[in-house]
Amino acid sequence: MAKLEFAEAIRDTLVAEMRRDDRVVLLGHEVGSLGGVFRVTEGLIDEFGEQRVVDMPLDEGGVIGAAVGMALYGLKPVPEIQLADFAYPAFDQVISEMAKLRYRSGGQYPCPVVIRVPYGGGVGGGVYHSQSPEAHFAHTPGLVVAAP
Repeated sequence: MAKLEFAEAIRDTLVAEMRRDDRVVLLGHEVGSLGGVFRVTEGLIDEFGEQRVVDMPLDEGGVIGAAVGMALYGLKPVPEIQLADFAYPAFDQVISEMAKLRYRSGGQYPCPVVIRVPYGGGVGGGVYHSQSPEAHFAHTPGLVVAAP
C-alpha cells in the first residue's frame, strides 16, 4: 500500500470520483484558481474545467446553498469550506436545509453533498483557524460526519 499525505489521499479520491462520475462538482473559495485549502484541488480545473471546479466568493452560506441547489438538480457537489471555523456562517444551510431535505420530502429529494472541511489545531492559526465544531454537526439528524 502506498504511503500518502492526507491531502494527497483526498485529492486522489476527488480525481477518481470526478473521472468516474461527471455529476461530481467541486465548489468553494479559490478551489480552481488557487487549488483550495492546502492545495488539495490544485490543477483540477485544468482537467475538469470551470463547469466542474467552480470558484465561489468567500461566502460559506452561499457556497452551501449553491451545493444544495446543485444536489436537487442531480449533481453531486463537494463544497469546500476553507477551515471549520467558517462553517458557522453556513450553519443554517447545513442544519435547516441540507440535513432535512430528504426527510422533509419523504425521500423524494436526496441531497448528496459532501462538505470538505479541515478542522482542528496544527496550523498555528489562532482562535479563528483552530476550532473543531464537528460535534455540532454530528448531533444533527440527516448528517453523517466522517473524520480521521
